[in-house]
Amino acid sequence: MGAGGATVAVPGHVQQLQRDLRELGFAVISSPDGDFGRYTQWAVREFQIYSRMERVAALDVARLHELTGDPNAGEGASEVAVLGTVPGETPPVSYYVSTLRQVENASPYTGPISGVVNADTRNAIRHWLDNSYRCPVVVEAWNVNRGARTTTFSNGVNIWRHNEMTSGAPRIFYRDFSNYYTYPDTREAGDYHVLGTYSAFGNWGGPASLVPGHTWREEAEMLPQHLINDATTTTALALLPDNATASTYRVVRATAEQECMGAFDSVNAYDDAIVSLGPCHWTLGVLPDGGYDNGELPGFLAYVMHRNLEDYRQAYGNFGLYPSEPWVGQNSGPLWLRGQLKYAGWARVHVEGTEPNRAHDNLAQLQEFDRSADEAAYFKNWHWFFRWVMAGRTVETVRTSMWDMVRMRIRDIRSSNVNINSGGVTINTTMGEIFTSERANAVILRWHIFRPAHVTGARIRTSIANAISGSPRIEWNLAPAQWTDDHETALLTQLLVDANQVNTTQTALSQWPNYAGRNGRAYILGNELGNLRTERNSFNLDTLGI
Repeated sequence: MGAGGATVAVPGHVQQLQRDLRELGFAVISSPDGDFGRYTQWAVREFQIYSRMERVAALDVARLHELTGDPNAGEGASEVAVLGTVPGETPPVSYYVSTLRQVENASPYTGPISGVVNADTRNAIRHWLDNSYRCPVVVEAWNVNRGARTTTFSNGVNIWRHNEMTSGAPRIFYRDFSNYYTYPDTREAGDYHVLGTYSAFGNWGGPASLVPGHTWREEAEMLPQHLINDATTTTALALLPDNATASTYRVVRATAEQECMGAFDSVNAYDDAIVSLGPCHWTLGVLPDGGYDNGELPGFLAYVMHRNLEDYRQAYGNFGLYPSEPWVGQNSGPLWLRGQLKYAGWARVHVEGTEPNRAHDNLAQLQEFDRSADEAAYFKNWHWFFRWVMAGRTVETVRTSMWDMVRMRIRDIRSSNVNINSGGVTINTTMGEIFTSERANAVILRWHIFRPAHVTGARIRTSIANAISGSPRIEWNLAPAQWTDDHETALLTQLLVDANQVNTTQTALSQWPNYAGRNGRAYILGNELGNLRTERNSFNLDTLGI
């Protein structure tokens, strides 16, 4: 460690730092090798995150000695982690979790989450060592039988890196000692809670949470009262099934079931997009070759921060994450990509000297996170995955902002201009005046999520032209306002053919809520709101607040 609080790469000093962090539970460092590399910086960053919390975990040494029957048992986190499952405990528990207790953090760290071992970080590490503190969130892999935990998976206690365990056999759980999140009344904060599983995707892999085995069914399904507001329940929408909110909800929910499986806490961190979530599966980054390009998730983050700064901090900001640019307004600012009708950006993080509570004031002063695939994988480690999941489970503005963002997307798609010349038919209008059924709008929304350029470019316009030429008996020279169900059916039939060539799940989407396999997802929402309407002018967009 050197002057000014910066880290000096003296192998002996770094090795001691690594040992200390591993003793405290920050096992993202696999071994103390004396190299202040990527994983050591990540461990420092994670320590800075957790050492800011008011409650942390502490090792109960007496309990450890009691359980092991060994007064000389190793007390470091890595030594306790290898002990596995405590025999005879019901429900089962690991030695690691069983020997932790929640305590008040007597000296919280207040500096930036920079990954730099400054003087305050060194003091905090010493305080943690002196008081046998441990990281207050523990992620574990468990063998399960009919969904119930049985024994800890091999080397599955206190896991961190997204790829340190590459088996999809165990289920991942966490134990949270922090009191950081406000749990719903239906969930006990002090219990083990399901988090997800490991999933592989080509040469990639990482955490995933799938419906229904890894998600909170009652509390995190995208029901209207969670997505829109407390008063908008399924019962309320069923009483007015043709109004704008019900119509829009059907389209959004049908799309969300194909994107995020209809759950706020169904998150994907196993493919090349780093992490993606929400009804439009907003991605943190895209096209990792040569360094990630901007993704849509930072655009969503910017909108959440714009709507409610305190909820943003609770969900993301207190962990040092910010979007590359602020939300300026709808269809404007550097996040807005007019040619693709979407918002996209990248991630920024604290630098040394950042005042955490003022980080939002000038995002340009924060540091853009390294775009390389290896570095960006930081945001898919198991603790970041826990944060992505918990934001969806517990932070209201995160949920309701999803409703806003997806409706803005639908509105913008529908407002886009369409010029068609096909077989003597000339059309100069908007997408929304051509496609007016709920089913067509859902298919177009999903197509735009998957391939925005297809919807803003020639691909979907070719589909419209093919529908016209393929149905010559229909009078297409009428103004779109005069088109009938026959026009809509011809357009929708061709649209589905072309959309399925890009993404074969469009058929399931179009059949919502009666597609094959849906019953296995154990949704609370059944058929109360009916099918996606196929009739002309059946879609009514809810524009309240956007």
